[in-house]
Amino acid sequence: MATTNDLSSQRFYYGTKADLKPGDLIEPGHAPNFGEQDRATNYVYLTGTLDAAAWDAELAPGDGPGSIYLVEPTGPILDAPDLTDRKYPGPTKSYRSREPLRVTGRVTDSQGRPLRLYHGTKADLKPGDLIEPGHAPNFGEQDRVTNYVYLTGTLDAAIWGAELALGGGPGRIYVVEPTGPIMDDPNLTNMRYPGNPTKSYRSREPLRVTGEVMDWQGHPPEALEAMRDGLEKAKKLGVEPIDD
Repeated sequence: MATTNDLSSQRFYYGTKADLKPGDLIEPGHAPNFGEQDRATNYVYLTGTLDAAAWDAELAPGDGPGSIYLVEPTGPILDAPDLTDRKYPGPTKSYRSREPLRVTGRVTDSQGRPLRLYHGTKADLKPGDLIEPGHAPNFGEQDRVTNYVYLTGTLDAAIWGAELALGGGPGRIYVVEPTGPIMDDPNLTNMRYPGNPTKSYRSREPLRVTGEVMDWQGHPPEALEAMRDGLEKAKKLGVEPIDD
């Protein structure tokens, strides 16, 4: 069992389609974001993982963009053992409470896009460098160049990008800012799940590197091998990324 004292230094997130502001309270008693919808929750749920909150936001019931909020518990919190039907594929660090959560901030913009964006690659870059379209793609046929440059609001998606990128060097993850409009990546939006739970985007304009993420952990070797096998199978079947 966890308590707020045990986790006093932990940042907590809540994903939803509700439009909230700092000071608002998120209380139990609503339809759950996952599982059967014909019931009300006895708990309110929160997570210590930003990526898991992104999935909650996109898959939550309701209309409008999925938003992610910083929250603080107003009472004791417990580990959440009942999230077996949650779709997020990674560790969730999930908790629940019978007391409300207080909204303290927001980590997505008005369109539901995270305020911090990443790009995974094997290129050695520095702050100020531009990442532009026009390179050989990481996936699909190599006898073409990309029309877009790709970015994501979840660290897990950036890790996949770094691990699967072309090149012989180590994977690198950079914090980037778009220099032009960005749009949902159609290769990952409304595919296996509704919405854009991996917060994956693309742009025809360059991305500017503003920093690098150093403390990330790669996927297990068996997961990486399975992903590469799946991409190779798709290539043999003639499945090409949408890049037009």
